[in-house]
Amino acid sequence: MFVKKFSIYKPYSFYWTRTYRSYAFILAVVLLVLILKFLFGVSESHPAFKALLFAPILPFVYWVALSLTVRNSYKPLKGKLEGHIVFRNDAIIIADKIYPLDDIWNIEFEGIDWLGYEHWTRGLSEKFEDSFSQGVDNTLVLFLKDKQIIKTRFQKLDEYEFREIEEVILEYYLKDKISYLHTVEVLGLSKQDEWSRLKELKLNS
Repeated sequence: MFVKKFSIYKPYSFYWTRTYRSYAFILAVVLLVLILKFLFGVSESHPAFKALLFAPILPFVYWVALSLTVRNSYKPLKGKLEGHIVFRNDAIIIADKIYPLDDIWNIEFEGIDWLGYEHWTRGLSEKFEDSFSQGVDNTLVLFLKDKQIIKTRFQKLDEYEFREIEEVILEYYLKDKISYLHTVEVLGLSKQDEWSRLKELKLNS
């Protein structure tokens, strides 16, 4: 019997991305320029000094060149995929830990990400990275009745992957473990008739 699984994502505490290497290069060049100028008194007219003044823009030139090249490249994973999340009607299994649905007060999903999702805007921490996502910017949050909060990062392979377990998600909705609006978001319901059917499902349960 096929069981749908979502891979658990465990990020590294630090990862040398292209962006961080670029920043490190720029910082090293700036420090070298300051050392040559103030410690060794190298003239600004010296050819080596002029070359160093130009060096900090090289990462940006490289980034522009990559941007103009047609490539289907993904961001670095910056962690590892280890273990799985399984959503069942009566429980949620995270790696080797089983959380019975009766012990869960509320279920939330944070993040809207999937494998291949293209990010056009990137912050300073990803300035020089490729635009296609690894789909790991998603978090399952379980609010347990004993006041524990369990957060688990996971990977989605496509935008509507949760529709593969729609019956399970609807079961959580009918048992008031996940809200109406959150169910709409998780399943990617975008039509008025889909919203209406979801409301009627609760009324007729």
